[in-house]
Amino acid sequence: MKKLVSSLVMATLLFSGISVVAAADTAADSTVTHSKAEKKEENRAKLNAKAAKWGVETTDQTNKEVKAAIQEAKAAKKAENAEKKAAKKAAKEAKKQERLAKLNDKAVKLGVDTAGKTAKEVKAAIKEAKVAKKAENAEKKAAKQVKKQEQLANLKEKAAKWGVDTAGKSTKEIKAEIEAKKAEKKENKK
Repeated sequence: MKKLVSSLVMATLLFSGISVVAAADTAADSTVTHSKAEKKEENRAKLNAKAAKWGVETTDQTNKEVKAAIQEAKAAKKAENAEKKAAKKAAKEAKKQERLAKLNDKAVKLGVDTAGKTAKEVKAAIKEAKVAKKAENAEKKAAKQVKKQEQLANLKEKAAKWGVDTAGKSTKEIKAEIEAKKAEKKENKK
């Protein structure tokens, strides 16, 4: 009898354990189903947020349609960015060509050869030409000043011959007085 009672108790425990396990499985299935629905809602919410970011309308559209619309929006944005980049590059190139043209104009005015030279090389050549031109101008100015001094010395010598006082007088005044003395001498000869 003891064996029968213990068998019965074991059977009861065994079946009651299975019921508890089965009940737990059922509860787990409803939780999984519930979490799938929640996950689907979360995914839709994320998709809607992404769609809003890209300016895509989601009303009455499936997830696939929304995803496709987002991809289109991304592709359009990518194309727009590429277009802007190309326009910037073209503007930059045009500005570069304009600067190069100005450099070439300056180079031509200064007599610098620009054939086969980069913009930096042309700039350097222009600077060298400007320095050379300044030096040349300074030499010309110095030579002119020397010539002027020589002419003034000759004029003073001439003025001394004719008895003209040169103190505080300009070159024109001295020449005028010398001419007057010459004219006076001619008058006296006649």
